[in-house]
Amino acid sequence: MNLYLKILKFMKPFWRLITISILLTFGYVFFNTISLWISVDFLKELFSPQNVESQKLKTSTTTNSCDLQKEKIKDKDKNFDIYNKVNRAIKSVIIKDDKFDTLRMVCIIIFLSYLLKNIFLYLHETINAYINFKIVVNLRNKLHGVAMYLPLSFFESRHSGKITSIAFNDVKSIKNVLEKSFGKMILSPIQIVTNLLILLLISWKLSLITFTIIPVSGYIIIRIGQSIRRRSRRVFQRISVVMALFQEAISSIRIVKAFTSEEKEIERFHNANNKFFKAQFRAKRLSLATSPLNETFGVLVFSGLLWVGGTLVFRGTELDAEAFVRYLLILFATFQPLKTFSGLNNTIQRGLAAAERVFNVLDYPKEEYDRPGYKVIRRLKNSIEWNHVTFQYNENEPVVLCDINLKINKGEKIAFVGPSGSGKTTLVSLLPRFYDVKEGAIKIDGTDIREIDLRSLRKQIGIVMQENILFNDTVFANISYGAESASERRVIMAAKAANAWDFICNMEKGLYTVVGEKGVKLSGGQKQRISIARAILKNPPILILDEATSSLDAESEMLVQEAIEKLMKNRTVLVIAHRLSTVIHADRIVVMNRGRILDIGSHHSLLEKSPFYRNLYEIQFREPENNKNRNEP
Repeated sequence: MNLYLKILKFMKPFWRLITISILLTFGYVFFNTISLWISVDFLKELFSPQNVESQKLKTSTTTNSCDLQKEKIKDKDKNFDIYNKVNRAIKSVIIKDDKFDTLRMVCIIIFLSYLLKNIFLYLHETINAYINFKIVVNLRNKLHGVAMYLPLSFFESRHSGKITSIAFNDVKSIKNVLEKSFGKMILSPIQIVTNLLILLLISWKLSLITFTIIPVSGYIIIRIGQSIRRRSRRVFQRISVVMALFQEAISSIRIVKAFTSEEKEIERFHNANNKFFKAQFRAKRLSLATSPLNETFGVLVFSGLLWVGGTLVFRGTELDAEAFVRYLLILFATFQPLKTFSGLNNTIQRGLAAAERVFNVLDYPKEEYDRPGYKVIRRLKNSIEWNHVTFQYNENEPVVLCDINLKINKGEKIAFVGPSGSGKTTLVSLLPRFYDVKEGAIKIDGTDIREIDLRSLRKQIGIVMQENILFNDTVFANISYGAESASERRVIMAAKAANAWDFICNMEKGLYTVVGEKGVKLSGGQKQRISIARAILKNPPILILDEATSSLDAESEMLVQEAIEKLMKNRTVLVIAHRLSTVIHADRIVVMNRGRILDIGSHHSLLEKSPFYRNLYEIQFREPENNKNRNEP
């Protein structure tokens, strides 16, 4: 029920249109019922051997045998009395003195009723289509908007292909459900209720037999629907795995080809795709069983109705032939919306299975940006401090940082060194609150960063990473990302400061050249300099450099290092590096291992007092000599 209410919230803005749709539905049902009712009169007028005068006499007096029979029926059944009154009122409009005039009137009314019925149906479905499409667009916008504010931990614990699958496949499934069910959820019940009331009006005894199908079908529908929802949930899980494997293989195609693992990837994808097929087929097979079962029960009830209704007509005491034909015609007209409505549950259950995954994302705790009482900071004034900071990614995982105490003064260049997995990147990632500490606190100018407005905090920090993240857009858009109001002159100045302007000028469209997905048209050094230009344009007081030159060739590294030195001027800088040659001139070096700080000091002081740092230094600076000796003849 809670899931239904969440979906209904997306429908709330369209309540006016929904109200109009409901009114149009009543109009459609009214004219549809009139067309069915008049159809019986059409058949009677066409095939009745009596003349018009006798027909008028029959409808207005009680002198002939048929009316005497109806009087007997009326005495026994008040419902049928009401039916006769309605029938006489309609006949008074359509029955004329001349039989041809009567036939003409019947044809006109049938045409107009069908015309108006279809006009109302068209307007009803058009409004519903608009509502359905808008709900899906709003849902996908909401999903994307929420995703932008989810913490990094959410994305790191889920494959990007699965998240993409939720945003497109699951939302598309909800769209299909809305298209197939939303309008019918309004139309079918109104049709069914209207027709059942008319059936009750004609004969409550026959209706009792008809109503036996409802509880039996309802039970079957509910049981099958519950199973379909479980199976649909598995289908969505399977397709997200298929999508993730496909996306992963395509994005890693260079590695696949380099290791000749094409057949392995094909086999992995085929296995996942076959599991998806089995899950999908099982769910579909169960869904297809609903309609035949309901139809079988319907035919069983219809056969019983023919027997009982025919008996009543033959006896001539409770029902006449005209009423029985009208009853059967309206009953047949009820089967289609009843069949449609019975299938709605299966459709809705599949949609709910998709909605569960969508709302799992929408309801995930988001990063807090606008909490009242947050402090806004403009610039770093004095220092950054880690006070007894302990951190682990999840409760079941080991501690990554343990009792970290560190103070960085404004304007200092601090380097973090240590083996892989020592916690360097994690320690620095806590500063922009990509993750929140479990114990202790990180403070900027004495204020806990958890009490600082998140936007103002991150605006103070620029990041240049080893993995360059560029968008499939122009060079200008990538450099000005986050500072879209920047002028072309400022972008060019940033590019020159990052040693990027020379290669940008040589590109086909200069600043307005599209760099391709993830900057595929650029070299590693060029991508890194674009990232540095972006950081220069942002002009942050705090700068984080995460292995910014580790994957570059010597020439690119020299250009990038030169750009980084310009970037670091008059800033507080935190540098993460494996190669000590890039950080030996830092004001202080923080030596880390296994989540702890072992030593802090300058390069020369650490060489004297820290065996761990001295060992790192000797290993790195001894390697070139060893390589040189091995290459000598």
